[in-house]
Amino acid sequence: MKQNNSILIIIPNFLTLFRSLAAVVLPLIIMYGGEIGALIAIPILFLAGISDYFDGFFARKYKVTSNFGKILDPVADKLLVIGVIFALASENMLDYYYAFIPALLIVLREILVSGLRESISSYKISLEVTSLAKWKTTIQLIACGSFLVWRSNTFFYSMDILGLISYILFWMAGIITFITGLQYIIKIMKFFNIEIDRE
Repeated sequence: MKQNNSILIIIPNFLTLFRSLAAVVLPLIIMYGGEIGALIAIPILFLAGISDYFDGFFARKYKVTSNFGKILDPVADKLLVIGVIFALASENMLDYYYAFIPALLIVLREILVSGLRESISSYKISLEVTSLAKWKTTIQLIACGSFLVWRSNTFFYSMDILGLISYILFWMAGIITFITGLQYIIKIMKFFNIEIDRE
């Protein structure tokens, strides 16, 4: 039984490692691959996003968790999203006026939450991933994928409607990301009985 559990633990850990590797490889492909690179990056991003779901699915279904997975899994998601955002920005896909604010919200929130998790690790409080936070990651990846489709071909790149959809999705991701960040901050403030001065 222990041997079977050991084998099953490998599956979610492998998926987490795949996502971590994708977080390193994807930005390089996007930045140096041009239109073809963006086209190649789309299925990789899709597989990385799907791996996040199956990672948790196997861990819950077979009740196999590891400290390695608990630590690296949330970090891998953030590295993946942030890496792709920076790569898109380097390719001038994220217009300053239209996408800077949501990009800033996403990056700062992910860094903040990672820092908070580390800071409160010694206390009896855990920042469990909420349903909205899971949707947040999904929409982030869909938005990034939309930009990659737009970037993958000169024909798509010239289509204003696809660009508009990409920016709308990106703003949705930024707003949801901001809300989930606030939820975590409020939870921590309640735990430490911190009241906001309303004067």
